[in-house]
Amino acid sequence: MSAAAAPYDIPSMAGSAVRRRFDQFGARYRWLLLGAMLTGSLSTMLAATTVNVALPAIIGAFGLGQDQAQWMSTAFLASSTIAMLANAWAMQTYGPRATYVFGMCLFIVGSLLGSVSTTLEMLILSRAMQGISAGLLQPMSMFLIFQTFPDNQRGTAMGIFSIGVVLAPAFGPALGGVAVDLASWRLVFVSTLPLALVALSVAPFLMPSAEDPHLRTRPPLDWQGLGLLTVALISLLSAFAGANRDGWDSDITYIKFAVGLIAGVSFVLWELRHPFPALNPAIFTYRQFWSAGLIISATGIAIYASTYLIPLFVQLVQHYSPTAAGVMMIPAGLAMVVGFPIAGRLTDRVDARYLLAFGLICFAISAHLLANVTMLTPYWVLVGWIVLSRIGISFCMPPANTTAVRAAPPHLLASATGGASFMMQAGGAFGVNLLAILLQRRMIFHGDHLAVGLNEANAEMLYQHTLYARELGRSGMAELPAFQAAFGALGRQVSAEAQMLAFRDCFFVISVWFAMVIFALFLMPKPNLQRAAPPAARMPLNPEAA
Repeated sequence: MSAAAAPYDIPSMAGSAVRRRFDQFGARYRWLLLGAMLTGSLSTMLAATTVNVALPAIIGAFGLGQDQAQWMSTAFLASSTIAMLANAWAMQTYGPRATYVFGMCLFIVGSLLGSVSTTLEMLILSRAMQGISAGLLQPMSMFLIFQTFPDNQRGTAMGIFSIGVVLAPAFGPALGGVAVDLASWRLVFVSTLPLALVALSVAPFLMPSAEDPHLRTRPPLDWQGLGLLTVALISLLSAFAGANRDGWDSDITYIKFAVGLIAGVSFVLWELRHPFPALNPAIFTYRQFWSAGLIISATGIAIYASTYLIPLFVQLVQHYSPTAAGVMMIPAGLAMVVGFPIAGRLTDRVDARYLLAFGLICFAISAHLLANVTMLTPYWVLVGWIVLSRIGISFCMPPANTTAVRAAPPHLLASATGGASFMMQAGGAFGVNLLAILLQRRMIFHGDHLAVGLNEANAEMLYQHTLYARELGRSGMAELPAFQAAFGALGRQVSAEAQMLAFRDCFFVISVWFAMVIFALFLMPKPNLQRAAPPAARMPLNPEAA
């Protein structure tokens, strides 16, 4: 560190662009930059979760099935997954300032496009644009914290940023619910734009520019690898999502699966040969990494799938307002704010396998309780079950990420952190995709099964029909229309019962999945507690997006 930089306590890894900003703003620069980064990240993370409570309104407005509505979440997750792998290249090639400004502009355009969308394709494109922005911005924040904060202040900076990361998913659904109740689902897409505009207005002044051309290297971007990964993800997600409509044994479904599998295998083979791979397969040769990666993927499924299903259930089945559905998630988010620091601190002192076992069991119990939910389950009972699930997630994410990153040697550290984020996002994308398909198929199954019993031999059905018809008659309806309308009321009751049973099936599948994942702990070697993982590995990266 130079003598001129000493008064500001600039880290030795800081580049020349960062040092010029310190010369311009002084020691307060690091805190101004942290505030700007937190503002921008909050806008993208809030946007990710606000859409969840608007899904029933969007489904009604466009007449969508669950296999189509799930693209609101999976488009965001898949695009952010791919963008994360290109983040390091973008920063080294164009600099943090240009990358940040591009990401925020893309987010603003995507949000505006979503608010005026008239087709499902436009909505999916807008969500993909928001996901790319989130994938570019979030890893950048961790990089700049290391560049600007000295070692004795990084923990504080990480803590402040982590609180924002965790609180956004807690309050995002509530913000989305208020927006839907006040106006319409279109307001949800622009509700976070004020934060994005503030971040964009200060970014040119605070963000460091690119390094001097003679000081920086421009690593080649693995375009072929990213292209193959994109084709694999989109093909497989589309194959699962479209199989209900096209048929699981149709030619188009087979073609999608074949393209996805061929692209996935080609991606792995290409990454093994490429000198600068987007996702280095070498990290998966370490038993500690891939065994912890199973837990990371399972956690991604838990977070995103439950965040997708719960707001839908309470609105479609229990008929709560969007605001009530959003407020329901706030206590769970606050539980994560408390749980993450505790789990992170214990990870350095306790065998991570015990923490992971506790977390997995908590979430499995929560999912088992939700698998027995009914139309009459009290609001605050549901809140308690969701809080239990978030306590479980709090004890899964930090230990799993830290254990995975500890497995990597120094030259693979960046690949390990990127790989952990990739598994989290990819697990969430496929979790939402598959559970949405399961939800729709089980709705059809239970609807057909219950409809079989609606015949003249069913005394209970005849009794209920008579009660409905009499009630309609007392309200002034003529006898024949009341007799006919009573069948419609019975049909709606059957539909509601089928929906409830389908949601219960999905929660049951999640509980069984987590009970099975517990056995992955036996594959994990005993961690070396002496080797500390970098703080970035302990911080949750967008824990509940979409």
